Amino acid sequence: MDCPTSVTVTAFSEMVGKSSSNSRKAASLRQVAEEVGVSRMTVSRAFKKDSSIKAELREKILKTASDLGYAPDKMVSELMTRFASRRPIHYQETFAALWWPERWAGVNSNHGFDADIYDGLQEGSKIHGRGIDHFVLNPEMTPQVIMEILEARNIQGVIITPPTSSEARVPQLEWKNLSSVFVGSSLREPAFHRSQTSHYNAMSQALERLQQSGFSRPCLLLRSDLEMRMLRAYSAAFLAWDHPAEHIWQPPQREADGLSSWLQKVNPDVIIADSDPWFELIPKAVRERGFLSLGVHDRSGSISGIYQNTAQMARGAIDLLVRARLSHETGIPEAPILLLTSGVWIEGQTLPARPLPV
Repeated sequence: MDCPTSVTVTAFSEMVGKSSSNSRKAASLRQVAEEVGVSRMTVSRAFKKDSSIKAELREKILKTASDLGYAPDKMVSELMTRFASRRPIHYQETFAALWWPERWAGVNSNHGFDADIYDGLQEGSKIHGRGIDHFVLNPEMTPQVIMEILEARNIQGVIITPPTSSEARVPQLEWKNLSSVFVGSSLREPAFHRSQTSHYNAMSQALERLQQSGFSRPCLLLRSDLEMRMLRAYSAAFLAWDHPAEHIWQPPQREADGLSSWLQKVNPDVIIADSDPWFELIPKAVRERGFLSLGVHDRSGSISGIYQNTAQMARGAIDLLVRARLSHETGIPEAPILLLTSGVWIEGQTLPARPLPV
């Protein structure tokens, strides 16, 4: 798999709308007409099954087009039809967002992370003048059913939202006919463009804050499944700051079993966790030393740490998809783009200004 190309949000704004040299090139209507020896209008009518075109000639035109790799652009065809009929043109391209059932349940319950992704996709689509339809990957939504829906609605741009498990696999759609982008870091195949939070930078930002405040013995609470989905970015940054691996607690799930005795052994002066819910699992006497979350849910809440700017990450995915559509780029890109979004520090109330005596 090719390594993704990393760009910043600022640099990316200069890229939207520019054609990609790696885009797939197809034959034009003019080339088909010249190859068959007919006019471009005749080729166009052949695809519309115009009765004025003889069956033998139509078959020859369609075969030549297939051999050359030409297919009419549905969007252009609709626009030209409306133009010819002198009716007002009201075309709005629509994207599809594919959701895993657990994530969609989070949207319906207004869960912070999931709801922020939804809001970001809605806002990003509106900014670019696109519509967006949302589909939940329930068992009855087989790849065939999904493709039939996309084709019926003339949807050629797809956003795949992040799953809640590292075991999730992307549906086997006809990706060669679609422009596709991932949101988040969980999915790796196929190697589409991706917009995600910079988890390594989030940890580095948190550790820098702690160092400036005089904290020197942090520990890290981190679910192993989440760590795998983030390619160990949190632990990599933690170790890069010369903190020992023994100060990382990685259970399969967020749980209190064994945590108290481990904290007593490690004796940290501050606790870093992958998300807010860890706070309630930590003994009060220990968490009062200082608690910092790398996934703050509520920017106006009491938890100190990093708000991952999830809505901005989702808007970035729409930016990437618009770029791919304007470049007529479909299938798996030769050089996937990785768009990283930085988190925002939240002061909160769970981190003392200076370390408490341990």
